[in-house]
Amino acid sequence: MNHGENTLCAHLLAQARLHDAVAAATTDEGLRLFVYPQGQGALVAVGLPAGRTLRAAALLHRRGSDVRRCGAWLPALFNDGSWYLVRRCSDSEAAALDEDDWALAAELLL
Repeated sequence: MNHGENTLCAHLLAQARLHDAVAAATTDEGLRLFVYPQGQGALVAVGLPAGRTLRAAALLHRRGSDVRRCGAWLPALFNDGSWYLVRRCSDSEAAALDEDDWALAAELLL
């Protein structure tokens, strides 16, 4: 993932706040990005669309091997079978996750 994700995330956060609803988009790498407004913050979710294979054990192992670095991203399995990493952020954090944060999410999923 590249620095464009912050711009996309900021745009999605603005749309989510405006409509008080989840805003979603797909990155250039094919990952799905969701932003859900919550009070003074938001839930940011990065994931694989349904149908993409991901072994839960592999994801949990990768995340568990470096909890200090990966702990902010919480794995979630959606009803449609898609896997996401969810992170609770303040509004300012949601619009300013650094490249390492995005790269880590992609690394955990891919």
